[in-house]
Amino acid sequence: MSARMEFWLYLYFPQLQLDKLLLLQNTTTALSGQGKSHHLDLTAPLAIVGADHQLLQLNSAARQAGLALGMGLASAASLCHQLQLVPHQAEQEQQQLQQLAQLLYQYCGDIALQEDSGLVLKLSPMLALYGGAMQFWQQLQQVLQQAGYQYHFATAQQPLVARLLAQQGWDQFLLQNDQIQQQLKALPLQHAQLPDKLQEQLQRLGLTQLGDVLKIPQAELVRRFGVEMLQYLQQLTGAKPALLQFIQPAEHFEQQLELLYEMERSDQLLGPLQHLFGLLQLYLQQRDQLAYQLDLCLLQRQDQQQQLQLHSAQGEYQSKDWLKISELQLERLKLKKPVIQLKLILRRSGPRYAQYKTLFAGHLEAGKAQLYSALQLLSLLQARLGKDQVTSPCLHNDLLPEQASSYAGALEPQAAIAGTLAAVRPAFLVDPPLALDTEQQHQLQLHYGPERLSSGWWQQHSQHRDYYVGQNTQGQWLWLFRDLQQPEQLYLQGYFS
Repeated sequence: MSARMEFWLYLYFPQLQLDKLLLLQNTTTALSGQGKSHHLDLTAPLAIVGADHQLLQLNSAARQAGLALGMGLASAASLCHQLQLVPHQAEQEQQQLQQLAQLLYQYCGDIALQEDSGLVLKLSPMLALYGGAMQFWQQLQQVLQQAGYQYHFATAQQPLVARLLAQQGWDQFLLQNDQIQQQLKALPLQHAQLPDKLQEQLQRLGLTQLGDVLKIPQAELVRRFGVEMLQYLQQLTGAKPALLQFIQPAEHFEQQLELLYEMERSDQLLGPLQHLFGLLQLYLQQRDQLAYQLDLCLLQRQDQQQQLQLHSAQGEYQSKDWLKISELQLERLKLKKPVIQLKLILRRSGPRYAQYKTLFAGHLEAGKAQLYSALQLLSLLQARLGKDQVTSPCLHNDLLPEQASSYAGALEPQAAIAGTLAAVRPAFLVDPPLALDTEQQHQLQLHYGPERLSSGWWQQHSQHRDYYVGQNTQGQWLWLFRDLQQPEQLYLQGYFS
């Protein structure tokens, strides 16, 4: 291919909305164990219907029942009484196109969205990067196959030509312009996407293929059919550059997903969540980042919602790890009302660093439990028990035992403690200290002490204590003290292990 020659690839997705329904049903069934949905049976005849009451998309069962695209509702109902109808959602399909464009952006830098469920990709800059046209196309095919959407494709030197051929299902990845022009000329005139008025005029002249129109001198066509014909021919021949607005990587991650049906149990949400976490994984991979905090909004009827915060102390990017965290939180969530829509928002992320594993982690015997890092285990415990229920011990700069330590949130930064810790300290503290009666005091043998501990004079209730290590008749080693304000009373502070 010449360095000056530009080629474009057009990807046409004829049934985005229907494919999305099928994908959601498969993931919902696989993860929640649910069979057919409450409202839609995607194995029975189903059609996506446009605002003009025509069939726009059909599943295989509807086609087998004799239905065809463009058919009206009255004719369709007479042929198939069991036909299920779903209104067309153009805005949803544009969101799906945007997601697909973001998916392909890591392989091609020039991608533009088209209103007719298509994507146009500029091939010329990418061929040298991938070492050839077919290597690049094979990489794209793998990504499109994983996405799970049906598509048609074509290549051409002009975006309009590639679009016309792709929408007719040509499905050829060629960089030979002669073959492309030959196929273009054989295109039926009713599929050339000409304005209705022009198409009707050309058909009255007996022209049936686009090649018949291209044989007529351009000046003659413009003279007879006006400016509209001129603009069309300029796009078809490349005389006028295509006005395309290429996408840019999304700056923030926020995705919504409308559910197939109202979900009344939290475990039913795992299937749709897997789809959202897959989009999150793509977003993070493109930026080489880890996610630390997500907001999951469960939207319900009458504009009500329940919100969950998902945390990962280590930071994760893979969808399976976030799915595990969300599953643990959903297990203890009671839905107030059935959920109709999900929204996932990335709140906190950071750069992704190399993660090191043990040398023999990959050689564990089959059947052994999966190993988690300390931070992964912490994230799973917080998801299962609640963030406030997972704490870490921390030290305070105070000599009194009951004030020298406490529990704080896991991994919260702790102030440094000056000095060294005393060696003779019990493993278990009695809080509050237990006052011993006279008989109990007589049964004790004191072996070590006194050690005086005093709180600061500036504190509201300063205390002065003499501590001892003693042993009772059962052989237990005890940590004891006397308060200087009550020297006759002995208190039990703790037990040595």
